[in-house]
Amino acid sequence: MQTAPPTSAQAPSVVTDEDANKARKAIADIERTERLVTTVLVVLGFGGLIFTAVNVTLFATDHHTHPAIAWMLDPLVSLALLGVLFIDGRLAAYGYKPGGWPFVLRWFAGLATWLMNCWASLYPDEKFTGWPANPDPAGLLLHSVIPFLVILLAEAGARYRQFCTDKKAHQKAIVAANQEQKEAKRRADAEAARQREETKHAAEEAERKRAADLAAEEKRTELEVRKARELAEAKAREIQATAEAEARRAERDRQEAEVRRRTEAEAREQQARIDRETAEHKAELERQRIITEAEAEAVKLKAEADARAAAQAREDRRRTAEARRTRTVEPTAVLPTTTAELTAETAPKATAVLPGATAETTALPAAQQTAKPRKLTAVPAAAPTAETGDVRGAEAKRKQIEEANFEAAVLQLLDDTPTRKEFAAVYGRSETWGRERYAEAEQLMAEDPGFAARVVAEAEKRGQRTAPAVAELSAG
Repeated sequence: MQTAPPTSAQAPSVVTDEDANKARKAIADIERTERLVTTVLVVLGFGGLIFTAVNVTLFATDHHTHPAIAWMLDPLVSLALLGVLFIDGRLAAYGYKPGGWPFVLRWFAGLATWLMNCWASLYPDEKFTGWPANPDPAGLLLHSVIPFLVILLAEAGARYRQFCTDKKAHQKAIVAANQEQKEAKRRADAEAARQREETKHAAEEAERKRAADLAAEEKRTELEVRKARELAEAKAREIQATAEAEARRAERDRQEAEVRRRTEAEAREQQARIDRETAEHKAELERQRIITEAEAEAVKLKAEADARAAAQAREDRRRTAEARRTRTVEPTAVLPTTTAELTAETAPKATAVLPGATAETTALPAAQQTAKPRKLTAVPAAAPTAETGDVRGAEAKRKQIEEANFEAAVLQLLDDTPTRKEFAAVYGRSETWGRERYAEAEQLMAEDPGFAARVVAEAEKRGQRTAPAVAELSAG
């Protein structure tokens, strides 16, 4: 594509606002003229398309083109012609000079449109002989007007647009020059205002400096006078302060001597009180030690008595069981309740035997088991014995907790559990300790398969020991 260099538009050296307004109006008129040229070209093109559509369609159908598509020939050729003419005209406004393929396309589309419209007038006898032998002049004129008008108007429109572009550039240069002059004037005014402001500021600064120098001089003089006065006053105050310091020192020495005297007296009284309280505290500690040892001895004696009673009870039960085994045929004593009530009451309770019990313990007579409440006498006592060792030691405490956990699990499995308080009292512990043993027994049953197996075996063993006694009671 070849482009021509844009035409330089020189604006006047001085442009007034009136010249700028005239230039803006000229630009608007030029743009309206450009739109008019484009409108005329488009209207003429569409009008020519409509006018030539019939001739071109008949030309196509006469030459074996199907009627369904024959009508498309004229719009396509006319659209190509209008497109190339319009594009060339628009680009011409920017200095474009069409050549080469755009030239061939434009003239081919124009000549093709002209030939298809004028074919019947050039060769009315439908015989092509090169130069027309019997042309129809009226038909040629009639069908040549529209194609040539379109082509020539497009060529003229390109020149119109080029001229309009040059004029618009000139008018725009005038407007731009006016704006530049206004901007330059604004900058000059701003610079002048800035210089005036700087001059004013410099004058004010000089005035302030002179006033500051004068004030500084006055202040310096005042400071010198004040300094001399303060020196005199300081000398007088120093003399007075020296006298007052001597008086205060004497008073302080007197007060310090009085304080030392009172402090020493209070220290002696405090030491006497501390000695007295220390003696009283030692006496109280000795008394508490004696009471504690007496209580421990009482607990030990009670535990030994309980152990001897438990051993005696086990021996009695062993002898009773031995006597019962020798009576294999003798009838049993009359029971205090009916057989049904005795079976219902003793069946669950007969299985609640603690781990310290032996085979002889479970063979007690049914009458003894129903006649009085059952006691957990087979559990190791809280006080130290020969069998369990010192329960205050860590190993003894651990062993006691393990035995209590096992016994609690067996009692729960046999469904014959005493209250937490009763269970803990057997071990000489609190109710909270009993609740902890039951909770740990449930946890071990759920988490330790070996522990659970030992508990089940012990429960089955106690159930087997109790079953003959229950059966004997039922038979009696």
